[in-house]
Amino acid sequence: MSAEIQTPSQTVPLELAPNNDEASKSGINHGESLQKIVRYDLREEGSHVLAVSLTYSENIISKSTTSGGRVRSFKKLYQFQTQPCLSVRTKASDLPSRDAGEETRQGLGLSRYALEAQLENLADGLITLEHLIFEAKSPFRSTSLNWDVPHLDTEELETPTLAPREVTQVAFLIEEQATKADELAKELTKDGRTILGVLTIRWRSAMGDPGVLSTGWLTSRRI
Repeated sequence: MSAEIQTPSQTVPLELAPNNDEASKSGINHGESLQKIVRYDLREEGSHVLAVSLTYSENIISKSTTSGGRVRSFKKLYQFQTQPCLSVRTKASDLPSRDAGEETRQGLGLSRYALEAQLENLADGLITLEHLIFEAKSPFRSTSLNWDVPHLDTEELETPTLAPREVTQVAFLIEEQATKADELAKELTKDGRTILGVLTIRWRSAMGDPGVLSTGWLTSRRI
């Protein structure tokens, strides 16, 4: 038995689990069944095809002997569509600079940004946001301004739950750390934009299925 999935861009062989059961070695008796599980993280939109192939031989059993039959094989195709569960729109705004000191960035202020993100549930059911992480690119550091910020009067964190088409807002404070001017220049794109980092969101559906989304490099230009 083998399986593969055809995505809009590639074909990927899948591992069957469990892969060491006795039925796969000794065969299946009359009335028995064999079950396998495949796992694959969906990363693309569009049409997907799960192809499962099976090759087997039938044994002919008589009262006195058992003889091998002919080898047979067949393939079943399962086609399905995928679409995003979460829509993310981001905006980075400049904030007043901090003093950098005489020995850093030639006396210029250290940049500060407010990163805002709008999250919309595009799925048909509820989703629960679990983790929201902004991985700042050096020389920046990020501080979450969301539900995961510790509060003295709150014992348990309440993670947001979004109904279909419901929208929530999240934000991060991004601050440049003291560094040399030439080191900061390495973090600029060709058109002069400053690379801030990557936003990653993890959630679970109403059935407990996990989901994850990571943006590309988020940038902002100093005006």
